[in-house]
Amino acid sequence: MNLAEANAVVSAVSSWAIKHGDIRAMALVGSWARGNQGQVSDIDLLLLSDRAHEYRHSQEWLTEIDFQGTGYRLNSSESANYGVAWSRHMHLLPAAEVELTFAEYCWAQTEPVDGGTQSVVKDAFQIIFDKDGILSKLVAAVMPG
Repeated sequence: MNLAEANAVVSAVSSWAIKHGDIRAMALVGSWARGNQGQVSDIDLLLLSDRAHEYRHSQEWLTEIDFQGTGYRLNSSESANYGVAWSRHMHLLPAAEVELTFAEYCWAQTEPVDGGTQSVVKDAFQIIFDKDGILSKLVAAVMPG
């Protein structure tokens, strides 16, 4: 996946997420956020929602993301649990992967900042949208100055 294709996929997910009032923030994390992605690197996106668990129990929302408009289509997906966060790993065709990690607001708490959260933010973290400023506050707490 090249940069233009990755940006189109991020934009498709962002367009979908912004329409959902419960999804309050989204960030790009991992290799694409660091700028050292490889040809087969997946796109890792974090979404904060007070109803994150609802996305785990339903898969209907997967069809709402306009991957077709990016030249991709959803082939398969599976979930993974990470404690207060969980992910949906989506396998697209042509070959590409997107990981959407859903977390409750507590993931981004700043007093204190969880060690795992701090690691993610310090490693590579680009805010895509932040309706309430919660991710901006988190970044400021993790990387002051």
